[in-house]
Amino acid sequence: METRETTQDNRPRRPKRAPGNSAQVRPGLRRRLGWAVRSGKLPALLLAGSAAWLLYDALTSPRYVVREVQAEGNRALSLAAIRQIAAAEGTPIWLVRQDEIEARIGQSPYIEAVRARAALPDRLIVQVRERHPDVRWIHNGASYAVTWDGLVLDRVAEVAPASAPDTSQGGALPPLPPAPASTAAAEAAPTAVTAEPTPEVVRQVEIVDTTPNRELKPGDRVDPDALEVARRIMLRIEELPAPLQRIEWDAGLGVSLIVADGRQVVIGRSERLEEKLAILTYLLQQGTNFRFLDLRPTTPYYR
Repeated sequence: METRETTQDNRPRRPKRAPGNSAQVRPGLRRRLGWAVRSGKLPALLLAGSAAWLLYDALTSPRYVVREVQAEGNRALSLAAIRQIAAAEGTPIWLVRQDEIEARIGQSPYIEAVRARAALPDRLIVQVRERHPDVRWIHNGASYAVTWDGLVLDRVAEVAPASAPDTSQGGALPPLPPAPASTAAAEAAPTAVTAEPTPEVVRQVEIVDTTPNRELKPGDRVDPDALEVARRIMLRIEELPAPLQRIEWDAGLGVSLIVADGRQVVIGRSERLEEKLAILTYLLQQGTNFRFLDLRPTTPYYR
């Protein structure tokens, strides 16, 4: 029969442990490394360290500094001008404020829309959509490129003194070409320029501003209604029984047409334009003798 050793108070005596086993055995380095790999802690630590190094390298490396500015869609505004306005070269690509660059470039009267984006490691790409200067506005012996919404883009040419407008006799500008103005926007793209943007404009519509004591400079706006009247008249130019010498605009009178022999026909604004053109066509077909015709009132006046 098996007997157990007991203490004096009859409790079972615990067996004695061998010397050296009083502390719990710790796992070895290999076992701990395997556990770190299986648990995912070691890969996460390595990934975090790599990310920190890449971030430090990206922020401090000269490889990530803007060295090249590319432009897309520009013709009137040169690449040199875009680079100067953007002022991004030499800036760390992470610190480039694309919205600020777009705002600065968008202030140019040549630009209708702009988008800037960074391309790693060292490029800035600027995409622009330019306004098409398809109208010439002639004033004080100078010709200005003007868009259909009335923005004066630039001074493009001097008008010869012999062609300067003469409000009393109608001047001596050559007749306008019979090309329809609806194609002006597609055909009037400016030619390539150097550092100074001076776009060449296809001669579709010319409006002679006869307003005295008027200053005009790029960035100003002219009457967009006058441009609409001119566009619609150019679409109907072949219907007029007499050749059209030029289109004039005055701050007081509005739009006037100078027809054969220097006769002045005041159109005014675009309201009732079809009716006004119908009256003008009838009077010209009937051979009515006049030097001045005002079609602004419902009852036309002529002398």
